[in-house]
Amino acid sequence: MDPRLLDALRNAPSLDLYELNLTVRQMLSDPQRILAVRTQLHLGSRVRFLHHQTQQLTPGIVVEFRATEVAIQDEATRQQWWLPYAAIITNPDAHPSPAASAPKPEKSNVDFRIGDTVGFTDKYLREHFGTVVRVNDKTISIDSDGGRWRVSPKLLRKIIDL
Repeated sequence: MDPRLLDALRNAPSLDLYELNLTVRQMLSDPQRILAVRTQLHLGSRVRFLHHQTQQLTPGIVVEFRATEVAIQDEATRQQWWLPYAAIITNPDAHPSPAASAPKPEKSNVDFRIGDTVGFTDKYLREHFGTVVRVNDKTISIDSDGGRWRVSPKLLRKIIDL
């Protein structure tokens, strides 16, 4: 963090710090901000997170989700931490410029076959896993959690059972 900013905060009146605290909390709990990070994550994702004890970026793995928090397992110590989505860097590798990175190939219906095990996240950020039962022109039909879902192939991930 910029030392000049820290000095300015140290010299600020308490009421201003409190107002700033409320504003920052409100901005960090904004559902659009959370969703921007959450849509890039899935169980097992490798991330970096700001460790609250060391104040350093630490590698970890996503192990569970909540509405405003995510559970990350520290790769070094295997400890699990519940963190706000704002404490997560979703791409732990170098951050190349968007123009330099190659675009991901679009997933299509031919990538999925009947009987494949797949996973996806619904609009309420719940993880679902199921089996492909039908491949349509624009959607894939999946038997999951006692129900049937029609999902775009762009939202699906193949699950590989090891």
